[in-house]
Amino acid sequence: MEERKWKIELTEHQLRLIANCVEDCHRFIAGQMDLSNSTACLKHYRELIEELDKLQPLVTPELGRGASYGWNGGSCHDDNQRKFIAETYYLYREIYHQMTLEEANRKYMGWNVYIGGTLTCSDSGEPIKVERIG
Repeated sequence: MEERKWKIELTEHQLRLIANCVEDCHRFIAGQMDLSNSTACLKHYRELIEELDKLQPLVTPELGRGASYGWNGGSCHDDNQRKFIAETYYLYREIYHQMTLEEANRKYMGWNVYIGGTLTCSDSGEPIKVERIG
């Protein structure tokens, strides 16, 4: 049975907020604990980052301090965690990629990591469409 699909309209700011939050979740579950996109707006974000870092052994117990899983969760033995890492990478990275391509069409940007296509794997999930409508 095919999954139902949804279409939403967002401003560029709203789309970027969503991508930033998904990136934070992706990185957190992969072992990068700082939630930097989300915590940057807080007055005491540096102290919070230090406290979040203490959670790493609970999130990625197989990894050493400061280590994290790659974009697709490749070496993660927890199937659910690995799949979450792969799916969330694809979501935020493809949003950044499409927004960067759109911006590059309007002005010269030089090299940008998001110009290149988004990596995928068997756990990435169904492709998403991101297109500017106005």
